[in-house]
Amino acid sequence: MYDFKFADIGEGIHEGKILKWFFKVGDKVKEGETLVIVETDKVNAELPSPVDGVITKIGRAVGETIHVGETVVIINDGGAEAPVVKEEPKKEKLSEGSSAPGVIGEIEVSSVVMASSNEGVSSKVESAPTKALATPVARQLAKDLGVDINKVKGSGELGRVMKEDILKAASQSQKSAPEVAVSAPQVVVPKVSVSATGDVEFVPISKLRKAIVKNMTLSKQIIPHTVLMDEVIVDKLVDLRDKVKAQAAAQNIKLTYMAFIMKAVVIALKKFPNFNASFDQENERMIYKKFINLGMAVDTPDGLIVPNIKNADKKSILELAKELREVADQTIARTVQLAQLQNATFSITNFGAADVAFGTPIIPHPEVGILGVGKISQKPVVINGEIKAAYVLPLSLAVDHRVIDGADAGRFLNTIKALLNDPMMLLLS
Repeated sequence: MYDFKFADIGEGIHEGKILKWFFKVGDKVKEGETLVIVETDKVNAELPSPVDGVITKIGRAVGETIHVGETVVIINDGGAEAPVVKEEPKKEKLSEGSSAPGVIGEIEVSSVVMASSNEGVSSKVESAPTKALATPVARQLAKDLGVDINKVKGSGELGRVMKEDILKAASQSQKSAPEVAVSAPQVVVPKVSVSATGDVEFVPISKLRKAIVKNMTLSKQIIPHTVLMDEVIVDKLVDLRDKVKAQAAAQNIKLTYMAFIMKAVVIALKKFPNFNASFDQENERMIYKKFINLGMAVDTPDGLIVPNIKNADKKSILELAKELREVADQTIARTVQLAQLQNATFSITNFGAADVAFGTPIIPHPEVGILGVGKISQKPVVINGEIKAAYVLPLSLAVDHRVIDGADAGRFLNTIKALLNDPMMLLLS
């Protein structure tokens, strides 16, 4: 019997909702065939069968929630018969570093082995330290707040350390400290009291919206934002795109302005590597990344998702345009691979898609900057003392003011402006 469990895939994903089963009990299934679609707060994941065999048990029905460590399905693969025992998730033991088939192929599974009873054992014997069960996001939050996550008691499934546990531990640590030079105020979210007797409707938010709430709150709590805004004349960019978009279409590529903007950002990131980095506050150091993965905010019917283009610095403008469209379509359909949502180094958000010129974008933690792009519009401008009609592109750059000063941000933004004002430099770089 093969007990296929819902694996810990990290990135804050610890549960999912069953959307659709493709098989039922008694059906034969082959390795690699899609068993079920599970909705998580980031992707709609297709779980493939890890083995050939006959389905003997289905863990959760359509519409039910499945948690990490719980059985997805039990398959009779022809191996030794074993009694099927309904286990409580919190009693399950998983070894640290073991792997199990999950949403995206073979995935590392982190867990906590329950400590044995210490009855009759001398108090002088110390128990071996265990590694906390937590997502990368939780670990990063603990790191940023100076909390030893392995000493935090988790309140989540299987003892998982949640964000609330870390914030509570950080708060208690501050209270017990004899001296605190600088302490950030702990934000207490007030309760919302609304009369249910009036004309109101209570609608639970989606899993994706919950993830957005957590990510945006984390970013604004930790990163002190500062935003620079400016406009750039892009007449030459408009002309260049008009000349080459037919050639791109012949290759089945929709050439948008965003591909040119991404190329300009890549060049600027190479010139200013401190924007393609993360700030490790605990160890008081910068982490400079030697690769460039450009995040691109995508508006989906369920909410904003930010996939990224891997190794964007190694791609041409046409390659960026092609991959951007493919990844955006997959994101909207919620079929984007989890790897495409991880390890972005710098992000771009497009206000122009919403017919908006300027905005104040929020930096995705742990990045240190994000570029907001407004709608291109034709307006009167003064050039060499004369008023002329020109195409103008608004830009908004938000940076982490802990590690990036306004002057550096201005130089970074001016580099992007110069490249978009004279796009032939994009082709020569």
